[in-house]
Amino acid sequence: MKRSLVILALLAAAGMVHAATPIYSWEWTEEGEQITASGWNGSFNYTSGNDYATFGSGSGGGTPYNSRITGIQGSFTVSFDLKNLSSTSNGWKDIFSLYTNGTVSGESNSMVLEFTNNGELYLYNKGFGGQTGGNINTGLTWTDLQQDSWTNLSIVSDLSSQTLSVYVNGALAGTITEWNPSSPALTGSQFGASFGNTRPMNGTMDINNIKFYDGVVLPVPEAATASLGLLGLAALMMRRRRCY
Repeated sequence: MKRSLVILALLAAAGMVHAATPIYSWEWTEEGEQITASGWNGSFNYTSGNDYATFGSGSGGGTPYNSRITGIQGSFTVSFDLKNLSSTSNGWKDIFSLYTNGTVSGESNSMVLEFTNNGELYLYNKGFGGQTGGNINTGLTWTDLQQDSWTNLSIVSDLSSQTLSVYVNGALAGTITEWNPSSPALTGSQFGASFGNTRPMNGTMDINNIKFYDGVVLPVPEAATASLGLLGLAALMMRRRRCY
């Protein structure tokens, strides 16, 4: 294969990683709120002229939750973009949670993105689908999320490989192995707290590009990282070709 075709094939493959169609999608643009699925109680707050919405205490919508998620029965991927956390405290605070088994309050049957006392952001398995234990350090702190730059988080539950993983800006942050919940279906989600407003976060946060996929959808790494990695691989392939 010609070298130019090798490079083009690799770059094309990178663009196809996140090409699946989500079951649910919520996005906001400067032209106005663009919602392709409804069902949130305590809505996100959108200000005309922004390309994002806001959630959390004082945002006008409180901590939005959706207890009517259907159609996601097995492996799944949930992703969203966050920035501009306005304030924090030294207590445990939740910014996102996912539920199964029809849970409508508290943290049982859930997995939760939660700040620790020292401000580190972890994903904790709180008994999702009947499987207890396990946590992942995202590598982020509340200082990182106070910046005016988008951070993408993806949570991937892969039943075929029995793994639960978190990706930050397309890079793997950590994995829980032997992941095999007996009730893997998603039935609800909340931003800014766990259901029942357990451990609500302080302040507000900007959000966009919320997507729920019925299956494993690996995120695309940040453009600079992906390009360098693909070009490096292409260079290695061309070097090996010259050696034969």
